[in-house]
Parts: sequence; structure tokens; C-alpha cells
Amino acid sequence: MAVQSINVTEGEAGESAKMADIYTALSLEAPDRLFQITRVARTHTQVWLQSDRSQMTGQNRLEVLFQSVQYVCMPFVLRGLSLRRAPQDDWARLSELHQLEHDPRWSLYMLSRSHDWFIVSATPLWAETDLSYNDATAIWGLPEHDDRLVSRGTLE
Repeated sequence: MAVQSINVTEGEAGESAKMADIYTALSLEAPDRLFQITRVARTHTQVWLQSDRSQMTGQNRLEVLFQSVQYVCMPFVLRGLSLRRAPQDDWARLSELHQLEHDPRWSLYMLSRSHDWFIVSATPLWAETDLSYNDATAIWGLPEHDDRLVSRGTLE
């Protein structure tokens, strides 16, 4: 992952203000986390996945937003996430199997290394936060200097 921002900046009166890390990466790997579809916006063609924070393991909440969703092939709940852009051979195989027409505006994003679960959409975004299950999304709702925002990212 390549960090595109600094972790700490100088705030007012010389105070340190935490800033979230912003990443671009080839993949997002969260193999031991339980993810579920928490929101679907049909009118905006969006799908939201969320894995809640755990006090026992110290893991933060992790949410993933897919925009301009064209096709979804996944269960409502999945154990582990391996989010990455599908290689061309997987794209060809899965598009033939699911009768999908290739459109250069969208990519096919694999969600698992052991299953053919995927979403065809624009580039997904994610956020790692110190928020609880019922709190609003961090992707739109938290500024970069909010202490509850740990990191944000997208795929290359």
C-alpha cells in the first residue's frame, strides 16, 4: 500500500491533529473478518459491505463501498474478504458464465480467493474506523482529521 498523506499534522496552537492514512493498493485483504451487506441503494447503484469492530480482537470497523454497481454475485454474509481487480482470464470466464457484456467503464472485483464471488462496478472505496455498528458511514461522513477515522483507501 502506498500512503498518500501523512499521519500527523500540526493543528491550531501547535497541537498535533491526527490525520487518516489514505491508501491506494492492489488489494484489500481481511481474511478473518465477517462481512455483510449493510446497505443497497438501488437508485444510486451502490452496495455497502461492513465488518464491525471487535473489542476482543482490537479490530476497527471496516466498510467497503461499491458505486455504479452493474452486477453482484455474492452471499449476503461472507467470512473473509480478498478484494482485488479480476485478472483478464477471470473476467472472461465469469462474464461468459454469467452472460455479462464487457464494458470498459466498469471492472470486475473479486471478493474471495476460494469462491467466484464478485461485483462489477466502478472502483471501490473503503474506510477503517473506530465506529460502532449503528454509526453513520465513514466514507462520506467523517473528515480526514476525525480521530475515529483510521484510514481510507481505494484500489489502483
